[in-house]
Amino acid sequence: MRKINLIFLIFIICLAIPFIKFFDLNQERERFILAGKFRAEAVDLNTFPRKAISDRNGNELAIDILRSTLIFKNSVDKEKAMAFAAVKNEPVFLTNPRRIYFEKQLSNDFISKLENFCKCEAIYESLFRRYYPYGGVISPLIGFSGLDGGLEGLEKSHEEYLKSGFSKLNLTKDRKGRRTNGDLIQFLSESNSPPLKLTIDINLQLKLFEELRNSIAEAKAKGGFGLIMDIKNGDILASVSYPTYNPNDSARIASRNRVIEEFIEPGSLIKPLTIAGALEQNIVNRETFVDTNPGYITLSSYKKGEAGGKNFGVISLSEVISKSSQVGIAKIAIEFDTQQLRENLFSFGISKELKFDWPSNNYGHVLDNPKLYEIDKASIGYGYLVNTNLVQIARAYSVFGNNGVMVEPRLVIGEDLQNIQVIRKENANFILDALRETVLDGTAENLRNAKVSIAGKTGTAEKYVVGKGYAEGKYISSFAGIFPYENPQYVMVISIDEPDPNNYYGGQVSAPIVGKISEFMLLSNFIGGQD
Repeated sequence: MRKINLIFLIFIICLAIPFIKFFDLNQERERFILAGKFRAEAVDLNTFPRKAISDRNGNELAIDILRSTLIFKNSVDKEKAMAFAAVKNEPVFLTNPRRIYFEKQLSNDFISKLENFCKCEAIYESLFRRYYPYGGVISPLIGFSGLDGGLEGLEKSHEEYLKSGFSKLNLTKDRKGRRTNGDLIQFLSESNSPPLKLTIDINLQLKLFEELRNSIAEAKAKGGFGLIMDIKNGDILASVSYPTYNPNDSARIASRNRVIEEFIEPGSLIKPLTIAGALEQNIVNRETFVDTNPGYITLSSYKKGEAGGKNFGVISLSEVISKSSQVGIAKIAIEFDTQQLRENLFSFGISKELKFDWPSNNYGHVLDNPKLYEIDKASIGYGYLVNTNLVQIARAYSVFGNNGVMVEPRLVIGEDLQNIQVIRKENANFILDALRETVLDGTAENLRNAKVSIAGKTGTAEKYVVGKGYAEGKYISSFAGIFPYENPQYVMVISIDEPDPNNYYGGQVSAPIVGKISEFMLLSNFIGGQD
């Protein structure tokens, strides 16, 4: 009986074991599923490069490049490693005090031998490095980026579009652990995102940079800045600020983009705007003559005379522009009331917002006293007590080459085309003719025989130094040109900062640059057709 009971107990236990095992397996079901997924699937965390920036023709202006990088404990170890790389003919892309970026991917053997050579430890990283192929030629516009994203210029203002990203890719593996498939389409889509395409033409940018730099040296000037804009659609084709900086140098000190961020008193560049406004307000008409005798005028107890002590006598309205008469423009400006004079400049976009994205948002200003005295009105009329930048001036001059329509400047391809009628067509054409007369028989007659017909205005303003007032012997010398005169396509504005006080007029130092660039554009088929 005892044997039977034992056999029965063993039988019961044998029957119970499968049920117990099944119950245990069911309890561990989720864990086995997860383990299976772990063996069969993989997740990659990918870093996508920062999007590129290109010119209008697809030339890369800023790009992320994957580089092999070695990081060292100190600069001494880095210099030893540099020496070893030179011996082994391993090309170096860039360096900073403790890091070397190599042109090519490095082998483990090279790194091991390098460490033995310098008796140091090198930390290896393969990472994206921002590179600017044209360096200082365009850096004040492009800016640069760092670990925290865009830090200056368009790199900063367009950070949301340009910024690098991260993505998880779900992959499957075969029984040997090899990756078989995954979300490749997403990876390719992110990696091949279109660049930020600018309106800039890098060939024009290079030429303007070269001519501006040469002219600054010849004029013994402190610096200079300028731009070229398409008068029909507002595309900025070149924008140069000098001196500049190398954005590829980790020890760089950024220079301002003076085309956008430098607000100057433009001097006589404002005179055509004043006369255009006077025509619109019926203060004068196109047949008006102005008596500038005896070559000076007294306003609010201040005596203001013509440059160089000249006396132009009785002159036409267009001659007030072509001869750049201070007395003539003063007599016209004082006929405006306070609000009219300010609103006239605002209508031309002077000291008003630019519509493209830029990190800073200063617009400049026009003297805003509740009541302007005659000396204030005269000063504003010929470009003092007004702060504006070169882009605003180019925008204003587009009115004269565009039948009275002002076009909004653009920096990025695809931005909306914006324009507005500012003055009547006949008044715009009258001013354009006066600007042409400035070149034929006025303050810019050294451009008379230029291969491209140019209409333009010189501007030479005493330089105001904050805390000191107007500095003796220091000037901002400018020229705004529209070309070709018969069928305007471009407006170009140049300013030279502190040229030699013995040779400082805008017609002498700035206008020749416009002549040279216009000839280059003619030879390069920018004029007479599409670029």
